[in-house]
Amino acid sequence: MGDWIGLGIIVLVALGAFFGLARLGTPPEPMTPEEFESRVQESRGWMSAGAAAGMHALQKLMNPKAAEAVEAIKDLEAGYYDEHEQAGEGDEPGDPQDEAKEKTGGEGTDA
Repeated sequence: MGDWIGLGIIVLVALGAFFGLARLGTPPEPMTPEEFESRVQESRGWMSAGAAAGMHALQKLMNPKAAEAVEAIKDLEAGYYDEHEQAGEGDEPGDPQDEAKEKTGGEGTDA
């Protein structure tokens, strides 16, 4: 019984491939000039965006350090490297800076 199921699956895959290739082999319907112009207007910008993405990927392959620098600049602009939010600077209880603020009653010992 298992042989028949396997044979059926192979036949279905073969028939699907045959009909799929037959569908791909048919010539497309001709477009009217108006339809062509509307498709051109709809797709404007897609080609330049694709070319820019391809060039960016090529640039990353040719110069990986520059790609890392761009990512670091984006992280810096997003605030991931903010000095005041580094671990160990005022986040733990008993921090010397917090105790200095409590003693002076203000913003710390900065002049």
